[in-house]
Order: sequence, then C-alpha cells, then structure tokens
Amino acid sequence: MSAGIQDNASAGHSSATASKTMKQWQRLAGDTSVSGQYKEKPEYFEVIEELGFLPTADEKGQHHWLHVRKTQLTTEQVAKFIAQAVGVPVREVGYSGLKDKFAVTEQWFSVQLPALTQPDWAAIFTVELSSISPRYAGGQVTLLNAVRSSKKLRRGVHKCNHFRLRLTSVSDPAALQARFRAISSWIPNYYGEQRFGFGQGNIQQAEAMFAGKRIKDRNLRSILLSSVRSWLFNHYLERRIQNVQTKLLAGDVFLLAGSHSFFTATDCDEEIQQRVASGDIIPSGPLFGDGESAAQADALALETEVASLFPELHAGLVASRVKPDRRELWLRLQDAHFQQISDNEVEIRFSLPAGSFATSVLQELGDFSAPRYE
Repeated sequence: MSAGIQDNASAGHSSATASKTMKQWQRLAGDTSVSGQYKEKPEYFEVIEELGFLPTADEKGQHHWLHVRKTQLTTEQVAKFIAQAVGVPVREVGYSGLKDKFAVTEQWFSVQLPALTQPDWAAIFTVELSSISPRYAGGQVTLLNAVRSSKKLRRGVHKCNHFRLRLTSVSDPAALQARFRAISSWIPNYYGEQRFGFGQGNIQQAEAMFAGKRIKDRNLRSILLSSVRSWLFNHYLERRIQNVQTKLLAGDVFLLAGSHSFFTATDCDEEIQQRVASGDIIPSGPLFGDGESAAQADALALETEVASLFPELHAGLVASRVKPDRRELWLRLQDAHFQQISDNEVEIRFSLPAGSFATSVLQELGDFSAPRYE
C-alpha cells in the first residue's frame, strides 16, 4: 500500500497471528491458481516515497522537512512522535501520504516551528520509542535527512511510490512471472483492502454514522467518509470489468495523465482510443459525493446503477456534503522487475502513482495473503 487508511489492528503489538486474505474483487486478467504470501516479515514489504521535487532550502525557514525511514509504525504515529518531541500540536506536522505500518517505508514529514528554533533532530531520532509510549513498542524510525524550508509539506503532493515486495510460499513462480509481465499495462486501480479497516469495519462504522450515530472525532469521520467513497468506487470498477472489460463507454470522463484536469467524451472515437492507448489520458470512475457527475450517457448510467445498489451509503455522502471527484480506472506498472529468489520465493519491484495500492497489483497476480499483525 502507498496510500490509504490504516487498518484497525492495535498499534501496541506486532506478533503475527492467523493469515488475512484480501477481499477478491473482479480481476481483469481472469482467474488464476497462483497463490502465496506477502508481508511475512515487515522488511518483505518496502515502500519508498518519491516527492518528484526537493524542498527548497532556506536557513531561516520555519518548516523543518524530515526524511525518515520507519517500520512497525503508522504515518500518524510518526507525526505524533515528531509533534511531541518539539512540543507542538500534531496538526503542525505535514506529510504527503499514509504508508503501511507493517513494512519498511521511507517518506517526508514537515513541522512548523518558530524561526529561531533549531532542534537537534539527530538526537531526537535516537530516542528509544518504547520509552515514550507503549504504543510505539516494536517500532523504529530513523532520520535520513533534515532540511529547513519556507513551505509546509502538503497532502497528496508526492509523485509516486516505489515498491519492493518479497513474496513467499509462491505456488507457481513461473506462472506468476508470466502473469506479472502480462498485466503490466492494464491493472484495475482498486483501493486496497486496508482502506476499509479489518473486516470492512470502516464501512460498518460509516453505516452506523449515517443511521444517526454521532462521531465526534473529525479525523475518524473523514476516514469513514473516504472509506465509503473508496468502497463505491471499487464496486463501480468491478461492475465495469464484468460488463465491458476495458472497453470505453459513451460519456466517459478522462483524466489527463499527471494532472487533475478532466474532460467528458460523448463519443469515444479513434483519436480518444489512441490517446488512451498511449497513456496520454486515462478513463476515470466516480468518487461519489454531493453534486452532479461529469459522466454522461452510458458511463453515467453505470454510475447511477452502482449508487442505487448502496442507497444509504450514497445518501450519506450527499448529506455529508462531500465534494465529488474522479479516480483513474487503470494502472500501468512502471520500473517493473521480477526476480526469483528460491524455489518458492520471488521479489517483485514496481512503481505506482500516489494514491494507488500495491495490494491491488497483488490481487491481479493471484491469491496472496498476509499475516494479521496485532
């Protein structure tokens, strides 16, 4: 996972228990007998965030940018640790995206401090975390770089995430390699299962919230609304694969590659199809909310159908005044590499744009499960 909501496992323990299998959404490449495990160890799931830019150095800047490597800690836990260390509210700590807890991940944070403040960051990051709070037990965080700048790190600004995954107990490495090569251009851009909490618990909490249960925690409320939008998007994408595979629909909304700009095409003519094939534009699906969809014709009809399958969830988003948005339907793997390590272990490497999930790639590859850490 590169981005997404953390699961509901306790932050205080890190022992692995029974295996957790991903919910199986409709695969574009069809069924497969390939199976295996991922995240057997945290170091078997590595994520490196690439901002796509470097913070502009400013010796008098009030924003301290910190490049860190973490394991067995959530992004929010590291943000709280930084805030505690310098005595500021956690809202003063910025980061671009959420990274997996049970993994080895690298990402940037920023924290705003008075102009004359210069913490000893090297010393701060040598503190034993478990001495601060039992919630940090087993976690490790290392400072890689520190830069002062005049700007805060904003959410969602990083370019991509680079993944290195060690897969174990692989049933058929040769078949996995063939499938890895075959799917590299068209991968359903599903949200990962961690977006929904363990056992889809976030969706259940959202249903209770929409039914009248009061959620005082604004951050939790935001998480639940995001989970519902992700859930509906996944169902839209699944229904689309079942109905038309990768075929374009009249009235589709296309996103320009590398931007948030989009347009609606009433007729998906040859020019549109060529632009899709080249990667210049990507067909999108709905992130439902309070407002009219940009889709038209057949694409709009499918969106309406999916919304009607979950009337309470859709109505809850509308009542919550969530702004509608769009998300790419398909992923293209960048920098893809496959290496067989042993008879039943392989390593795969690839890059995904911000907001996309490595677990969605794994789902397309086969039936992969991970230990459930508690």
